Amino acid sequence: MSTYKKTIVLIVFNRPDKTQETLNALRKVYLIEQFNLIVIRQEGSAEVKQIIDAISWIDTMHHVINYASQSSVKFRINNNVRTGLALAFAKLECEYAVVVEDDILLGYDFFHFCDVMHARYANDKNFKAINAFSKEPNQSSMLWSYGKFRYGIGKGWSISRAAWQTLAKYWKPGVDQHFDYLIEEWTLEGFVLMPHCSRSLDIGWGEGSSHGPKDEFDEHWIAMRKSWVGSDPFPFEDYQCVEHLPFSWRSDCVPYEDNLSQISKLYRLKIRNLLKKILRR
Repeated sequence: MSTYKKTIVLIVFNRPDKTQETLNALRKVYLIEQFNLIVIRQEGSAEVKQIIDAISWIDTMHHVINYASQSSVKFRINNNVRTGLALAFAKLECEYAVVVEDDILLGYDFFHFCDVMHARYANDKNFKAINAFSKEPNQSSMLWSYGKFRYGIGKGWSISRAAWQTLAKYWKPGVDQHFDYLIEEWTLEGFVLMPHCSRSLDIGWGEGSSHGPKDEFDEHWIAMRKSWVGSDPFPFEDYQCVEHLPFSWRSDCVPYEDNLSQISKLYRLKIRNLLKKILRR
């Protein structure tokens, strides 16, 4: 296997149709030839195994994980993603990794966006990660706009080697908890970069989805589809950071301000939302 300096970590399980759709989109992303691929496959589908074994268009490491029947979904998700990142940075020694689940389609320029952002913010100690998602309207005037936010990671995201070295201290293996909860303290200490027009499309609705709705008509999913830039080629321009970029993802996804009072406000909001969920049970 060739050792490139950029690695895609693909997490797959038991959805062959969505896995194939994700791979088809991935193959079309600009700069794909500069990456290698680590597939973390949770055992459970012969069809998914066949799809992964048939990959010949990119250097691929195929890592299989089996779990005891009593292990929880959140334990498995946490371990799958962490295992992939550990392999990417320790074994392949990549400069940065992109994490994609088997229900995420990446937009045509997302790897280019990652290249530019990792270079632009490499020396900024507050830079944590890059997200691909958005549900803002896909407007030509905002196509190259992005912002800084205090938020977590997901739906197609990227971190650097330097970030992983710190993140791994928070993200312990073998913990029965969702990884976004484990690393929340780390992400909220700084900012993640997010584009105005979505560079990913979540197709994770339907049966077998861990977090998505049962059909594709959920308002959140419709907004993502309208925001997505697609996987077909288009000409590039320079990305521009917009201060206080309009972004309606969630109430706890807020424009980044370099002060402690903002962190305090976010934690109070998260505690309030958690209490509401508990009271509704």
